[in-house]
Amino acid sequence: MIRKRLLMLLTVLCSSYAAFAQDPSVGGIVISPNPIQVGQAASLTASFGNGSSTDIPQSATATYTVNLPPNIGVTGSSVVVISPVAGTTANLSVTVGAYDGTNGTIVTVRSNNGPVPGNAIYDLRLAIVGVRVTGGLPPNVLSNALSSGIGTNNPNNDNASTPVAVTAGALPVALVSFTAKAQEDRTVALAWTTSLETNNKGFLIERSKDLKGFEKVGEVTELGANSNSLKNYHLIDQTPYAGTSYYRLTQMDLDGKSTVFPVVSVVLREGAYGVFPNPVLNDQQFRLSLDEPETAQINFYGADGRLMPVQKMGVESGNLLLKVTGKLSTGVYILTVDERGQTRKHRLIVE
Repeated sequence: MIRKRLLMLLTVLCSSYAAFAQDPSVGGIVISPNPIQVGQAASLTASFGNGSSTDIPQSATATYTVNLPPNIGVTGSSVVVISPVAGTTANLSVTVGAYDGTNGTIVTVRSNNGPVPGNAIYDLRLAIVGVRVTGGLPPNVLSNALSSGIGTNNPNNDNASTPVAVTAGALPVALVSFTAKAQEDRTVALAWTTSLETNNKGFLIERSKDLKGFEKVGEVTELGANSNSLKNYHLIDQTPYAGTSYYRLTQMDLDGKSTVFPVVSVVLREGAYGVFPNPVLNDQQFRLSLDEPETAQINFYGADGRLMPVQKMGVESGNLLLKVTGKLSTGVYILTVDERGQTRKHRLIVE
């Protein structure tokens, strides 16, 4: 009888452990193409998330890192939600560290505000470029998951790696990195680094709101045409667009040819994008914070994916005032915003 009670107690404890297990984890790393030529643009996708059905709380400081070897550089980054709700906004921040000629680049992903949901799967997508050829075996891209205070973490899925090879290329300039960062004085600091330059005339920086029309920000010219060492460049956009915008770097040859590198995005605004208040009461008017309240395309969907009517009530302090026509059932709805070359999705809870 005692043995039977002990067995029942162990069963309950094991069930409780499984129900509250939390497991920050990483998945596979995919690089395309691989090998990469020096100066050639490529893509890297590293999967990560929560390997259990229980949320990882904000207090656990779940952190995911990807360490890129010095033969490649990062020119852009984003995080995409794969599960549990594909296409929703990831509540995560991405920090791309400075390129180091010995140690490469460290990219860090952390939760901004809130837990990492149970069974969450994210893709960290990096725009990369071949920087230099390394002898011997190709070095590895390494990914890692870290957290504090989680006794249930499974260490077997905390690390992943894959080799990346770089071969001699034909492009005149090998771009290591290109970044655009918003400054406290409401300017945008643009910086880029090259590791190889051949017959280089200079660089052109342009900006855009929608990835369709670009306007000139500035040029960097009168350079030494050739270089085989790291060179750093800087430019300040004194009159950037408010909200989300994009910057494009173009390299110009002495013979008139040019190479356009992948764009990078930057956000220059005081408040966050989103819906306020949230939750919202039935028949209550709510505000949507966005960049283009007059022209943005808004769609409202039920939990079953059915498109539902929504009425624009006006614009107030840059926010779009909205009201759903008709009585709604209590639950979660999805509001999509199409503007400035991208789609954002927001969850709206109706009570």
